[in-house]
Order: sequence, then structure tokens, then C-alpha cells
Amino acid sequence: MAKCKVKAVRLVSPLSQKAEVLNFLQAKGTMEIRQETALSPPPTDPDAERATLKEALGAIEKATAELDARAPEKKGLLSMLEPREEVEETAFFGEKARAEAALETAKTLLELVKQEADLGVERTRLQTKLDLLEPWKTVSPVTRVSPRVSAVTGLIRRNVTREEILSAVARDYPEIEAVEVELYDLPSDITDPVAGPTILTAYCLTDDAEEVETSLKNFGFVNAPGTDAGPYAEQAAAVEAALAENEAQKEKLGDEILSFASARADLRFAADYYTALIGQVDASSLLGQTERVFVVTGFAEGKDAEKLKKQAEKRFDAAVELTDPGPDDDPPVILKNGFFSAPLQNITGMYSLPSKTDIDPTSFMSFFYYLFFGMMLSDAGYGLVIALATGGVLLFKKNLEPKMKNTMKMYLFCGLSTVFWGAMYGSWFGDAPAVIAREFFHAPAGFNPMPPIWTDAVTDTMNVLIMCFILGLAHLFWGVCMKGYTDLKNGRKLDAVFDTIPTFVTVIGIAPIFFGLFVQDHIPENYPALGRFLYNIFMAVHTSLSQVNMYILIAGLALVICTAGRHSKGIVGKVGGGLYEVYSLFSGYLGDVLSYARLLALGMATGVIGQVMNMLGTLPKNPVIKIPAFILVFIAGHVANLAINLIGAYVHTNRLQYVEFFSKFYEGGGRAFVPFEATTKYYRFKEEQ
Repeated sequence: MAKCKVKAVRLVSPLSQKAEVLNFLQAKGTMEIRQETALSPPPTDPDAERATLKEALGAIEKATAELDARAPEKKGLLSMLEPREEVEETAFFGEKARAEAALETAKTLLELVKQEADLGVERTRLQTKLDLLEPWKTVSPVTRVSPRVSAVTGLIRRNVTREEILSAVARDYPEIEAVEVELYDLPSDITDPVAGPTILTAYCLTDDAEEVETSLKNFGFVNAPGTDAGPYAEQAAAVEAALAENEAQKEKLGDEILSFASARADLRFAADYYTALIGQVDASSLLGQTERVFVVTGFAEGKDAEKLKKQAEKRFDAAVELTDPGPDDDPPVILKNGFFSAPLQNITGMYSLPSKTDIDPTSFMSFFYYLFFGMMLSDAGYGLVIALATGGVLLFKKNLEPKMKNTMKMYLFCGLSTVFWGAMYGSWFGDAPAVIAREFFHAPAGFNPMPPIWTDAVTDTMNVLIMCFILGLAHLFWGVCMKGYTDLKNGRKLDAVFDTIPTFVTVIGIAPIFFGLFVQDHIPENYPALGRFLYNIFMAVHTSLSQVNMYILIAGLALVICTAGRHSKGIVGKVGGGLYEVYSLFSGYLGDVLSYARLLALGMATGVIGQVMNMLGTLPKNPVIKIPAFILVFIAGHVANLAINLIGAYVHTNRLQYVEFFSKFYEGGGRAFVPFEATTKYYRFKEEQ
């Protein structure tokens, strides 16, 4: 339920067992390896070995991705919850031949993919050539009529007439007299009366051929392709035949590639195998060794270290030494909490892990975390959906990955809290019970089969706001208590007293004045019994404190002024420090307490949007349309509302912990535990029997 005790581990073993020891340590995944400084690192080139392994892994991953894209596996909606396949360490690392065979398979597959890509490039080239030949299939171009007469054949990409061409030549070169133009009739599927193109042959004297062609280029004239390969129709037929052959080859290659789908399991195994080997290369660079032995040093959690020592010394010719980390060491932080708090360790980690002097805040924040999450989402129907979904996963999926299991647990508790607050507010998919009773069962207006146990957060905002402030103040006080506990734990007894008690006294003294701004003089006659009970308790406490709050406030201020500046030098520094702390206390706590108004704001947002969705579903008056319309709008609207407000509740619950709670006592800055383990995707190691 706190930070685990970390042990420094030093393992010495014969060099001949290096590979087996690394396999063992990687499969256990309970030891963080650090750089060995007493001995020299292994005399190898890890960069070259790593590059070779990464090249192999890259080929396997590309081949697997190619198969997944061409022949995707059919997966169910809950496939993401399926755990990785479990395998024993000796069985996994003992299948080197399988991994190497899978690598060769991957290379063969990628070579086929390359050949297919080359066919695609060739097909593009052939198709381009065929497109160029298409207008010329019915044309037999003439390039030379006689030694004195030449012909220029080509294409203009728009429609022009014979007269336009002759006029242009006469205008550009009036000295040319002997010119004739022949236009070709083209099939209707490749020509247009307006857009063209126009294919023509211009006859002229050989001496004038260059000038005539220059004049034609003013129309955008393009010369006809060469005829070295034969008539255009024959060329086009040859290209079409080549395209057909290309398509047949590509289809054959595609079928051959798909035939490798049966090797997908081997490819996945090889991917994890080479991933594990890359991790071992990285770890090997941190080891020290002599001609006969190698040394592994690092850290492990206390119980894991004892277990690792026992198993390593039994299995190998190894000696394992466990010691407490020295003053110059930088041990990692390992957190272990109970069933209720463990799911929130990731929330703590996202902020910062505890430093050497910090306590683990996870268990201390867990109650408020779940409480606030439910208060922000605040719809019992949504809470039931979350709790049933996550509870069902935990019930029927026994072998979940640890991270996924903790996520499911977190949302299970959040869902149960949401059910509680939704019932308190009477929100079940918004006001769905009342709407259904009124619109479909003709219940009288105002009838609610599932009324709030405490109060309606949408209509009774002031009392709910007061509850938010009370819970917020309790949360802040809990943080101050943690500050005192941390000081006591670290031997700062005076700080534990002077940094907590004056704060409590001052805030309790000012609280009646603050809450007096929001207190209602009375509550409605039909107020629920629980709500009336809570209101009466609050009013009794508020009235009692209001009678003595000025004395409490003066005492608190005096304590703050006298103690807050105790570390300053001189009377002026001490008093000045005290006065500044008074200012910080008032401004800081006022802003902090007001931050808890988000508990009401997000809860109201969920309820109001849910009610709007229910109202939209009942707009049709025709009963034949009304029922399916209500069902459709109900499902779509509430799914969207749940998704949006689920994110909001998560973000703002984290914010209340990070900004309001942690700031009172928590420093953070601890180093995360990074165990030497196989970051595999498809397999995970299980305990050897």
C-alpha cells in the first residue's frame, strides 16, 4: 500500500551461461539492469548486432503487415481484450530455427511483393503507351512522299479545320505556295466535334518542311509517334497483349503472396523473438565481464529480488548478492497497492512518481477519485452501463493483461460511484423513467417512478454546490493531513504541527462566512428525506460555527502569523513571512474551493444533455413514428452524451487530484522502474513449472 522496498542486485555467472541468464532475466521481467562500472563492458560491437537484428525485425513486420492488409483476420468486437499467448521461457528461446525460417519466409514474401510492385510500374508504362497510341490506331502516317516532297503527321489537341491551318501557314510564311493538308476521320469514342483532337498530315516541299511544322506548332501540334515498331494498330495490339500478360502475372503473384497467410503465426513468433534479442543486445551493453565471468547489476523490488536470487542460484552456476541501495544510487520507484487503489497507480504515474521523501499518494486519493468521478458523470444509467461492461469483462476474461485488468477495475469503481450519485440525483439516462411513464404510459405530469434519493442537481443547484464545496474542503484538508504525515515520517515534527494546525483553524474560521454566501434559508416542502436530513445537519453545524467563527479565525490568523515565517531571519522577516502566508492562504484556498464547482457543472451537463435527448425523442406526435424515433434518438443521443462526459469526468477528476490535492503535500520526481523485459506484441512469458 505504498512504495515498495527496492534492493540492489548483483549477479555473477560464468560467461558460458550468459545467453541463458539473459533469457531468464528477460522472461522474469522483474529486474532493472543498470550500467556495470566495476568491470569493462563486453568486447563486442552492439551497434552492428542491433542493426542486423532490427533489419530482420523490419522485414518480418513488413511481411506481417502485408498479409494483414491483403488477408485480414476476422476479429470480434472484444478482440482487443484478448491477452497475449503465454509461453515458457525455455520453449520460446529454444525455437531459434523457427524464427530463422520465418525470417526467410518474410524475405521471400517481400521479394514477391517487390516483383508485384515492378509489374505495377510496368503496367503504368504500358498503359501510358497504349493511351498515346489510341488516337493513331486508324492512321498510317506518311513521312516522305518523294525526294522533293515531305509529309508531316501529328495531332492538335483541339478541333481545327483544314482552312484554318492553311490560312495560318500562308500568314506565317507567305513565300510558301505548295502546301496541302489532309484531316483524318477518328472514331467517335476518342474525338469530339468541339474539343478534338484533330489528326492531320501536311504535305509540302522538303525545303519548306521545317517552316510548315513551326507554323503548325502554334496550334499545339504534336508529332506522331515513330513507326519503327510497325503500324500503330499492330503496336497497340502488342501493348494490349503485354497488359494482359502483366495482369495475369500480377494475379499469379497475388495468389502466391496470399498462400503465405498460413505462415502468419510463425511470422508473429519471429517478430517477438527478434524483439527480445534486440532487448538483450541493449542489456548486454550494460554488463561487465572478464575472460570467464560476466556481471549484471541493477534493482528489483524486495520480494521479487529474493525470488530471483533463489531461482537464479538454483538454475545456474550464479552468485546473487542483494543489498540496500547506497546513498549514491538512484533506485527506481515501484508502487504496489491493494485491489481498490492499484488501478489508480497509472494516474499517479502520469503526474509524477513519488520522490525519496514522498509517500505514495495513490491509496490516499483513491476514495476521492472514485467519488468525484461519479459525481461528475452523475447518471445512474450510464454508471450501470460502465459497471456491467467492465464487470463482465473482469468476470469472463480471467486472463487479461495486467494493464487492461487495472483499467477495467478503475472504470468498474468509477461506474459504481456514478450509479450512487445518479441515484442521489434521480438521474437514470437523464429523466428517462419520468418521460417514458408520461409519454408512453399516460402517467400524470410530474410523476417520477425513480425520484432522487437526495435532490435533483439540475433544479436544486445551490444545495448541490454547497455539497461540492464541503467535499472539496474535505479533500483539501486531507491533502494538508498528508503534508503533516509526510513531515512526521521524515522527522520534521515542528513542520508537521505548524504547517497543518494553523491552516485547519484559519480555514474553519472563515468557512461559515464563505458558505453563508450560498446557504438557502429554506428548502421545498417535497424535499427528499435524505436531502432534508443532510440540510438540517449542515445548518446545525453552520449555525454553531457562525457563533464562534470570528474567534476561531482570529486564533488561526495569529497562529499563521506566528509560525509561517519561522524559518526567516529577524523579526521583520518572520512577521512578513507570516503575513504573506495569510494572503496566500486566503487567495489559495478560495480559488481551490471554487474549483470544486466543476463537480456540479459537469454533473449538470450530463443531466441536462440527457434530458434534451429524451425530449427530442418524444417530439413526434404520431404513435407509430414516436416509439421507433424515441428508441433511435435515445440510443444515439445517450451514447454520444456518455462518450463526451466520460472524457470530461476523467480529465477533470485528474485535475482535482493533480492541482488541488497533490499541491498540498506532494513533490514527485521519482524515477520510474524500467525492468529488463521482452516488449513483445504477441507472446508473454509465464512461470516455468
